[in-house]
Amino acid sequence: MFKSKIKGLFVDLSEFSILAARTSAYTLPIEVEEIAELPLLADVQAEDVRAFLAQLVDFNGAEYYVSRCGVYPRERFLHYYESSSVNKLKDLNFLTEVLESKFKVDPATTSVSILDARRGSNFDPEAGLTKQIIFCGGSVSILQEVQDQLLSYGLYPDRLELSSMTTLGGVCDYARFNQIMAPILCVELTSQHTNVFIVNNAQIALTSSLSFGLDDIYLLLQRELSLKDEASARKLFYSNTFDFAEIGSKLLRRIIKELQATAGLYEVQTGLGIACIFLSALPQNLSWIAKSMSDSLGIEIMRPDMEAWLQGLNIKFADGVDVSNLGSRWFSVFSLMAEFQSREGVSE
Repeated sequence: MFKSKIKGLFVDLSEFSILAARTSAYTLPIEVEEIAELPLLADVQAEDVRAFLAQLVDFNGAEYYVSRCGVYPRERFLHYYESSSVNKLKDLNFLTEVLESKFKVDPATTSVSILDARRGSNFDPEAGLTKQIIFCGGSVSILQEVQDQLLSYGLYPDRLELSSMTTLGGVCDYARFNQIMAPILCVELTSQHTNVFIVNNAQIALTSSLSFGLDDIYLLLQRELSLKDEASARKLFYSNTFDFAEIGSKLLRRIIKELQATAGLYEVQTGLGIACIFLSALPQNLSWIAKSMSDSLGIEIMRPDMEAWLQGLNIKFADGVDVSNLGSRWFSVFSLMAEFQSREGVSE
């Protein structure tokens, strides 16, 4: 039924594409032997995805290939919380109350993990060593839908992670590795929402979500160019044939305004200026979005040197794998491979 794990297979499944990497193994040190992408903007069927994956790994007649997967389920959440005291976080009833009252999350219908915001490790209420935690998770029913989708593709995840959290873990480790001590503004655009995070001193320091996403941008584009319908606007948006330099900031005006407010408030509260902006998940042909945000906010785009970073994590690339032009969205896949807490010099 299952294909034995002769080769490692790491897969990131977003609404835009499937990013996949075959590796020499799952245990570090590993070598990335091949990477591939399957765009999902067209009508892609389960058999198309399985055929795509079969070009990377040999199913050898098995129904499923055991893999490690990162996903972006609808209604996922990632909330930063700082308590006034360590002792309060030892009380599970208090944690439940925070989830329900502050973040409007129903523990009865959601799968929730609580992490130590300093390191990303599982939070231990008994130890009570931190006042900063991260609540993350999603609806149980939607997570089940995602798992069923992966199975239909022939993927059996022996580890399933929220790509939002995995990517932020990668950004934190990259900042630590490169000694980026100033805050990094991280933005994750989806169809219906814009998730905003600030990483400071290699730790998550702020999380927020805006009820404005790509679907709203399609409508603005339709009006701006007098297109006949939203479908036409969406097609043009992803066509890679239109230069958005002139109207990009206008289409992103609402998001940029919210980012300015978030960054400004954080700077007032901490006295720290944002160093750079990092965008995840978006396909390469939407790189103009990062530039428009960068220009409007007056901060640089974080352009990571992934090869040097990953070598420090015992992840190397085969000769035929070119990573020089890979965008930030590949952070999700490579972060699935890493063991960040094993890096020397990680602070407690």
